[in-house]
Amino acid sequence: MKRKPKLCVALDVPYERAVKLVRDLFDFFESYPLVLKVGHLLYAERGGDAVRELKDAFPYEVFLDLKFHDIPSVVAKAVEKASELGADYATLHLLGGPEMVREAVKAKGERLKLLGVSLLTSHDESYPGYIKSGASLEELVLHLAREGLREGVDGIVCSGRELPLLRKELGKEFIAVVPGVRVRKDRSDQKRVISPAEAVKLGADLVVIGREITQSTNPVYVVERALKLMGVL
Repeated sequence: MKRKPKLCVALDVPYERAVKLVRDLFDFFESYPLVLKVGHLLYAERGGDAVRELKDAFPYEVFLDLKFHDIPSVVAKAVEKASELGADYATLHLLGGPEMVREAVKAKGERLKLLGVSLLTSHDESYPGYIKSGASLEELVLHLAREGLREGVDGIVCSGRELPLLRKELGKEFIAVVPGVRVRKDRSDQKRVISPAEAVKLGADLVVIGREITQSTNPVYVVERALKLMGVL
């Protein structure tokens, strides 16, 4: 049975502003299961308390998006800590290699869902050349996703542009996380951008929107519009 897609709000703002924003959204979307994404900015300010306090204050899942990439033992300990904090999702870079991914999967426990980042949506077709890969961007994303799922990650973070290829070629269920989603056409520093409706049509389970919500003068409207475009409201 197809999972109902969820909207993930990337809280890349100072902590007090993030809490106020989520409180405002909760007043309107208490019954809808939003996902709250804690990235580098919030973590640098608040540390693990950002995860704990959001989990305690709101009935939403929390996504710790630190994109772990280090030697296997260090990443394994970081993943174990993310699980202890109560995070529902955590990310690591699949470019870190199979041993790193394997050790992270062993450390994640039963509840935490580990998401493998293929290539950031700020990258375009020039990136494989930058890392001296002879593959195309799509080929590189597919290779990283295949290897990550083989090692046991629960999901893949990728552009919606590559998602149909992954669904077709990988032949197994996985959580598909699509960042770089815009209700409007503004790309900012994202290169591979799609709309919420496109993301869901292409098979996204988590649709990630950040600045369009956090920088809006009416974030409730943006979230409502995104949910309608996703077909879940």
